[in-house]
Amino acid sequence: MGGVRFFLGAFLALFLVGVIVALPGAALPHWRAAYGVGEGVSAFFLALLLGLLLGVRLARGEGRHPLLPGALLLVALAFFGLALAPSFPVVVGLAFLLGLGEGVMNVHGNSLVGELDPGRRVELVNRANVGFGLGAVATPLLLTYLPYPLALSLMGLLALGAGLLLWGAPRVAGRKAEGGGRVLPFLLLVGLYTGLEGVLAAWNRVWLEHLGRSTAWGGVLLGLYWLGLSLGRLLLARRVAETPLLVLRRLLLLVVLLLSLNLFPPGAYLFPLVGFLLGPFFSTLFALVQARFGHRALPSLFYAGAAGSTLLPALFALLPPEGLPLGFLALALALLGLLPLAERKDHA
Repeated sequence: MGGVRFFLGAFLALFLVGVIVALPGAALPHWRAAYGVGEGVSAFFLALLLGLLLGVRLARGEGRHPLLPGALLLVALAFFGLALAPSFPVVVGLAFLLGLGEGVMNVHGNSLVGELDPGRRVELVNRANVGFGLGAVATPLLLTYLPYPLALSLMGLLALGAGLLLWGAPRVAGRKAEGGGRVLPFLLLVGLYTGLEGVLAAWNRVWLEHLGRSTAWGGVLLGLYWLGLSLGRLLLARRVAETPLLVLRRLLLLVVLLLSLNLFPPGAYLFPLVGFLLGPFFSTLFALVQARFGHRALPSLFYAGAAGSTLLPALFALLPPEGLPLGFLALALALLGLLPLAERKDHA
């Protein structure tokens, strides 16, 4: 019964990570109206990043209790504070707490799920990360259809509930289940994957508009892309768990095919299917690294992911619109080319 409780708590923690990631874009209209903020919103992102980096660093330790419930308590306080914040500098200060909690919740939430049943690690980590996608999808809807203070207060209550579920969670196993090999190929793969995921989310809409598609259509396809990422983790989890890296290679081959079709106007509508096929990628790599290298290697994955998800989308800003689909395709091919480096070291 404890395993079910801890899985549910971790699922909710990862749901809240998705909420935090989606929060700035969803809350920006309210911040503009309530605080008159413009370019100053960049301070929110900086504070969030600093908190995130510190949280991931703290998460390297062997302890989980009370670190994970404590992180959820911080996030709950931050959400309650955001609901009542009198000024934008207060919002910025609370962003640091959100980032701090996010870093710990992301590392330890995934790590805890991976230790509940090592034989089903790949499947369980993928299923738990469905929560992240649901949180990212739900946040804009909640902030659109509920009053801003109410929506954030509900998130605060959810964080408190998740913290209670995770109270008493065991310490990190701290052992290397398999050991050996090098973690670098996995870090490169995670950096490229998060880069491709972020690049598609940020720039495929620009490509669609270049093809003459409406802004509304771009928004619909982007929402379906994020939903596809969650559905991929949910529906492909068991299949990927059977032969993880072999299935990832086959999924990437399909991604390359779809991104090739993206070069042609009708093929651009297939964009959400790319999200579905990429869905299990990060969770599967996380589970494999946890199995081979133990808990202390896991924060490196999040550093690699943070670098890829920020630097690669920034580089794509230098491309003309007509060069975007070739850039997408090049990133997918690079992922496919690097995957054998990990396959030679892990045949699970």
